[in-house]
Amino acid sequence: MTSTFPATTSVDAMLAAARAMDERALRAVLRDESREIGVNAAIADTVLPFLNAVGQAWERGDCSVASEHFASQVMRSWLTGAALADTETTSTAMDPVVLACPPGERHDLGLLCFHVLLMRSGVPSRFLGSDTPLPGLADVCRVVGASGVIVAATRQRVFEAHGGALRVLARHYPLAIGGAGADADVAERVHARLLPADMRTSLAQVIRWHRGDGGGLPVPA
Repeated sequence: MTSTFPATTSVDAMLAAARAMDERALRAVLRDESREIGVNAAIADTVLPFLNAVGQAWERGDCSVASEHFASQVMRSWLTGAALADTETTSTAMDPVVLACPPGERHDLGLLCFHVLLMRSGVPSRFLGSDTPLPGLADVCRVVGASGVIVAATRQRVFEAHGGALRVLARHYPLAIGGAGADADVAERVHARLLPADMRTSLAQVIRWHRGDGGGLPVPA
């Protein structure tokens, strides 16, 4: 899940702050962006492009592992703190969507962004994070009465390694997949619906599915 509207100037400022390990500067950009364009747009247009830029900088050798970890933790703290502070009230009558990354997938910040956006839209969501054992994911779905499940991964082989377990999960709960590792072929093999790469489009689809007649994600054809 990516954004197609990067705020280049803000992203550059955040990259400089990450390299300098300057948390105050990082949070100042997030605060200013949130005030100017709103929290949801700041997530889609600043946070996601920044995370992508940090990863690319690390691959080029322009950003240290320590800086990448620092930036990730600041983003995680902001997302679970300030970004969730004024979420819409969700109906207790609405069954939640459950979000997780399967075993072998450590990059969960994109999915965390999606969780925050769902919650801010009034859709109940349960975020389990990285390296979630699929039997445990099924248990959570059963306990909370999940309306659907979204599984995300950055590499196709992560989905393929757990194809059997995902197909079993899809028998009991509407399943959607997303992330850089997801494509139409993988979705068909695991009996899932493929979410669009653009996070805004994915969010609109999941909100529509959840609030539509009967609620929940659509069952794949």
